[in-house]
Amino acid sequence: MTWSDESELQLLACFGVEPKVLDLRTPWFYNTAVYEVEVDGVSVSFTIEPAYGNVRLVVRRAGRQLFEFDAKMVADVRVIDEPGVDAVEFDMTAGSLLRMQLRPTFEITQAFDDR
Repeated sequence: MTWSDESELQLLACFGVEPKVLDLRTPWFYNTAVYEVEVDGVSVSFTIEPAYGNVRLVVRRAGRQLFEFDAKMVADVRVIDEPGVDAVEFDMTAGSLLRMQLRPTFEITQAFDDR
């Protein structure tokens, strides 16, 4: 997983909330950070362990789970830098990705390219 010095700030800007971290004394990169937001009546919990490349995404509406994504050793996590869009992409392997967009509307897109 590739990370720049700004990755933590990019996720903070995308989710618009401070993450809950597992250990307050451990730097973000080596920690477990949980970002929890509600958008359009949907609760989103995004957990990341940057040093290990682990991510977990849980989406609920009215307390009922709608979607869960749990991946180990994700190839890359990118915050999408487009005006008016708050989104994150997860590359699992070459040609396989999941995109979660919070704003302007909530949506999840999964794509596979077997070329």
